[in-house]
Amino acid sequence: MKYQSNKSFWFLPAILIGIVTVLWFLKTLYFIDELELSPHKKFILFSSTGFSMVIAALFFAKKSFLGSISAFLIYFFMSFLLYADVVYERYYDAILHIELAGQANQLGDIADSVVSLMYKSDLLYWADLPVLAVCFYFIYKKNVSPDSRLKHSAAVGGIGIAALLTAAFLPLQSTHTDQYKVSLTGIIPAHIYDVAQSYREKALADEYAQQQKEQLGKLKKKFESKFETPAESAIFGKYKGKNLIVVQAESLNAFPIGMNINGQEITPNIDSLIESSSYYPNTYLQIGRGNTSDAEFVANNSMYPIAAKGVYQTYPDNKYLSLPVTLNKIGYSTSATHGNSADFWNRQEAYREQGYDQFYHINHPEIDRSNIIGMGISDESIFNQMADLYKEMEKPFYNFIVTLSVHRPFELPIEQQNLDLPAEFKDTPTGNYLQSVHYFDRALGSFINELKEENLWDETIFVMYGDHYGLVPKNEDEIKKLLGVTFDEKERFRIPLIIHHPDQATSQVNTITASQMDIFPTISTLLGIKGPLVQFGESLDLKKEGFAGFAYETTRFTYFTDDYDYIASHDGRFESGTCMNNRTGEKADIEYCRRVYNKLTNDIQDSKFLLENNLVRKVIEIK
Repeated sequence: MKYQSNKSFWFLPAILIGIVTVLWFLKTLYFIDELELSPHKKFILFSSTGFSMVIAALFFAKKSFLGSISAFLIYFFMSFLLYADVVYERYYDAILHIELAGQANQLGDIADSVVSLMYKSDLLYWADLPVLAVCFYFIYKKNVSPDSRLKHSAAVGGIGIAALLTAAFLPLQSTHTDQYKVSLTGIIPAHIYDVAQSYREKALADEYAQQQKEQLGKLKKKFESKFETPAESAIFGKYKGKNLIVVQAESLNAFPIGMNINGQEITPNIDSLIESSSYYPNTYLQIGRGNTSDAEFVANNSMYPIAAKGVYQTYPDNKYLSLPVTLNKIGYSTSATHGNSADFWNRQEAYREQGYDQFYHINHPEIDRSNIIGMGISDESIFNQMADLYKEMEKPFYNFIVTLSVHRPFELPIEQQNLDLPAEFKDTPTGNYLQSVHYFDRALGSFINELKEENLWDETIFVMYGDHYGLVPKNEDEIKKLLGVTFDEKERFRIPLIIHHPDQATSQVNTITASQMDIFPTISTLLGIKGPLVQFGESLDLKKEGFAGFAYETTRFTYFTDDYDYIASHDGRFESGTCMNNRTGEKADIEYCRRVYNKLTNDIQDSKFLLENNLVRKVIEIK
């Protein structure tokens, strides 16, 4: 009888393990197919089996309804995690990390944006749940209860956990991208590895202390030599003492600039601004996990945003040498403006160490919050209010404005949709995006006119740039069909950068490859801010070699230059990447890309070192 009981015990678990393995294996393959990578089926099958053994162990540990429900809930939770990875990857080109758990309270503010990244076809990610529920029900009904159940279940669960840990730590490496980790072993081992790696890096942080002084000395020399050229140039300090207004435009890509549809200009005011400004059409984003907030950080600090959950969330209390900190030292009043709540992306805390004297937000006593579009105060309203506040600001001033109205999902009120687009644009992401961009352009035009009326325009350096892309890869075919624009990764990362100098009347178009990291060095040169400063970018008025490198949003260590683009490999090996000749559009010898690759990897590591150890100011202070 004991043999019969054991035989019946092992039959049902084997059936359940087989069912869960197949369902999880197929769901994982579906995600990897979306990532456009080739799955390592043996490792994924191995980890799927390990996961199914853990589920079976929970299910059969004791014949109870609670045990069965617990097993199902674990499977549901892992399915939810996988789907959260799917949605997150569509926008951030990465999977979720443990550090992001602290940002769950912000989901309410971006709920519409998250929903816009969910598609009807995603129901396939959930199709296995009802199948599994039915299987659980019938297996539970036929389940028997041998005396050795608990011991057998513990053994099965232990083997399953061992399989998952093996899949996490045997094939995975820190150089692998998130997508590559998933394609190798699936999401569960990928998350296990990342959690362990996160704690490992924290444990090792103390060991770096002895190396810090030597490293700081090298960095000081690096930045001192970098500052010699701007200080000796004719443009250095040409606009010393002028006001500075920087507008970071939400979700503004470069491709709508200058676009005309049925005789209607999408960005007439931006086009007009370009006619009397310096325009850098080949500028690229450099955002990290903090998205818009990291774009702010890069533009104002000229550093790579190496932080698991965004710099403002991870390192809000670091001591920085940012643009506002630097301007404070030479007598500027400094302020930041954002039409959402003060604690959104931890700006209230982060802005203090970023050096802003004042932070104008939706709950600020001097800000009228009556005109709302989407996530916060409308662009038109916030521009108008800031123009009024400038009258009372101590001069010279620096005001940094983050706009909001072009935020996903681009649902502009009907009365603000002034473009008469063709019928095929109606209710499409592309059409809605163009309407939102046109609205922002109109608000920007009114803002500039107000500055001119108040005699501030010719006393101000005015900078406008996009923070990150608006539409996503899912919209690529639609954009090509409606606009004729090839919305590949390079086009997706391309943002406008416009700098208007006081009294400038003619256009200067500079096609050099640039990035958000070059904004601070360009401004500090124009204002004659004496260094050394911690800047990884370069002044665009003096930059001789185009360059934009990436730590996030694409495979790390990918970069663009005027001559060559390097597309990094998911496995983290330089030799596995692709070097493209921009003159011919063909692949080039990989060695042509090595020098710039080495520079990028060093700069990213240096940024990480300075941020993790709070040493930005120490670079300048060290003797």
